[in-house]
Amino acid sequence: MIVPSTAWRTLLTVFVALTAAGCSYGGGQPGRGSTALDVRPLSGATAISHADAVRLHDREERAVAACMRARGQRYTAQPRTASARSEETNPYGLLTSRKAAQDGYGIVGEYVYRLTAPAPADEPRGTVWQQALTGTPAHRVSLRLPDGVSLEYSTDGCVARARAEVYGADWNTVEPLTVGLANRVIAAVEADPGHRAAVRRWSACMTRAGHPAKDLQAPREAIDSRLRTAVSESSTGPDQDALHALGRDEIRTARADADCQGATGLAEAVRKVQQAVEKSLLTEHDRKTVAAYVADRRRALAAEAGPPSPNGG
Repeated sequence: MIVPSTAWRTLLTVFVALTAAGCSYGGGQPGRGSTALDVRPLSGATAISHADAVRLHDREERAVAACMRARGQRYTAQPRTASARSEETNPYGLLTSRKAAQDGYGIVGEYVYRLTAPAPADEPRGTVWQQALTGTPAHRVSLRLPDGVSLEYSTDGCVARARAEVYGADWNTVEPLTVGLANRVIAAVEADPGHRAAVRRWSACMTRAGHPAKDLQAPREAIDSRLRTAVSESSTGPDQDALHALGRDEIRTARADADCQGATGLAEAVRKVQQAVEKSLLTEHDRKTVAAYVADRRRALAAEAGPPSPNGG
């Protein structure tokens, strides 16, 4: 992405102003409260630190590039452009007070961060190149995931082969199945009467705080909509004052959100509902799938770290 000079000036000015206000609007780790529950499906099996996600992404990309070279195709390993927010964001919308105060929902912060992200490499994208990368129809397989999503991929493509090389032969099946299980758990938790009652208590608190919201996604959707409007109204990026004001509003709303979550015991309610849902929903086969996923990723991380040095470093 090439950012016009006027957009750069706006970006830098807004970044300085928001940072001075205590906002963590770079690509680093947003702050966490030390005691708040971070409830995630499957006992956090799919959760990963940003540092580990980057390490695994880079290893996958190197494997893809090597596979493409062996097939006589040019491929530039792509850097991981997502910030730490993609790992830090709770799938249920749970917030800590510290994160809310520093980064809000991460919406404006992620926009500012992505303006500086490197553009993808410009690669040839002819049929031969594409089939070398993603595979051919003759080797296509289909998966029906636990959350109802259908997935197709070709086993002879460099992407699938690189993933199998990095994680193990079963990864192209185990990984999407585990993600599908996590999504199914989240959907069941959010549909549970206990969760809905907890959200109603939170919603009433938000109304009293001056930030009415019918569900946990509503405040985020409102901020995101305002950001999209601000971006679309100018070819050089949103107005500096408008973006700064939106960042302040985001943090005010997120702080009220986190306070109401704490006051109504939302995280604990989600934990209890999720525990009951997983007990009734997950089969023994599901649990073995999740265990295989965890083991595959652990081995991949251990291989990336390499053997310890003779001096213990």
